[in-house]
This record gives sequence, C-alpha cells and structure tokens, in this order.
Amino acid sequence: MAKKPTFKDAYQTLKNNAEQLEKTDDLDIDNLVTTVEESIKAYKICQERILAVEKALAEAFDDELEK
Repeated sequence: MAKKPTFKDAYQTLKNNAEQLEKTDDLDIDNLVTTVEESIKAYKICQERILAVEKALAEAFDDELEK
C-alpha cells in the first residue's frame, strides 16, 4: 500500500507545477493534462488537511470554552 502524500509533499507538488508553468515559454500541451491532474490531486490533499486542522482547532477551542 502506497503512503499517502503529506501536506508538505502536496504543497511542494503544487508549487513546482506552478513554477514550471510560469517559467515556460512553450507550453508542453502533451504533458499539460498530466500536470493538471497531478495538481488537482495535490490540491485536494492540501484542502483535506487544512479542513482537518480547522476542525481540530475549532473542537479544541470549543472544549476550552466549555471549561
């Protein structure tokens, strides 16, 4: 079973793909779909982790307010 990428891994993928697209003068259309699909997967991982942290923080603050 493959290890799920971490937030840091996914963020780095997004950053690398964005930098690659920004610096290229000739868009490699043959690899564009692959880059976009990879970026979407990375974005979803980042979004999932951010939502999980937000939820955990909200629960932690709610627990503190109830004390």
